Amino acid sequence: MDQTYLLKEYELCFEQLRFYDTRHEDLTKYLFSLTSGVTAAEFAILQFLKSTTPTFFASLAALSLIVFVATILLYVAMLQNRLYFVFVSRQINAIRRFLMTTGATDFTDNQLYTRTDLPAFRLRSLHTAHLVGAALVSSLFAGSMMYALVSSRTDVNPGAIASITVCAVACVEVVLGVVYLQSAGRESANELLAR
Repeated sequence: MDQTYLLKEYELCFEQLRFYDTRHEDLTKYLFSLTSGVTAAEFAILQFLKSTTPTFFASLAALSLIVFVATILLYVAMLQNRLYFVFVSRQINAIRRFLMTTGATDFTDNQLYTRTDLPAFRLRSLHTAHLVGAALVSSLFAGSMMYALVSSRTDVNPGAIASITVCAVACVEVVLGVVYLQSAGRESANELLAR
């Protein structure tokens, strides 16, 4: 096999890997910018209305719903990005391993990765911390929406409903994210694209 092609592939894969890593950071920054801005807007509405009126709770519910949907979409984009990052990492490692065994046999002190079975989900990964943070932020807006929706009722405790919602939504998002990464990460890039 012509190693010129592999070296070019290796170089281009590194560019792609940097792109996916930067994209992951950008999605995280965007998520936190969006949610911080909307939270500030909710507080501004509260200050403008001077009290927690039905109008405030209606606007809180509407804004929280919009942000909840937006954060779910960002979370899904972050999951997909993680998967692409892992596929490119595997390709880089496969090329490195091949070159180390065929083209650089005198170089025996390799310090970089050659594993091609990298898991898409790793508990101790910065990407995982970002994903869990995104799920938590998303669940906070789901809880905020539920609080606003039940705040006028006297037969329920809005704080309890909001807390249960936050815990349930965060758990569902994290578990589904882990399941997705583990199942899709077992497939090759070709198999995943064929679905």
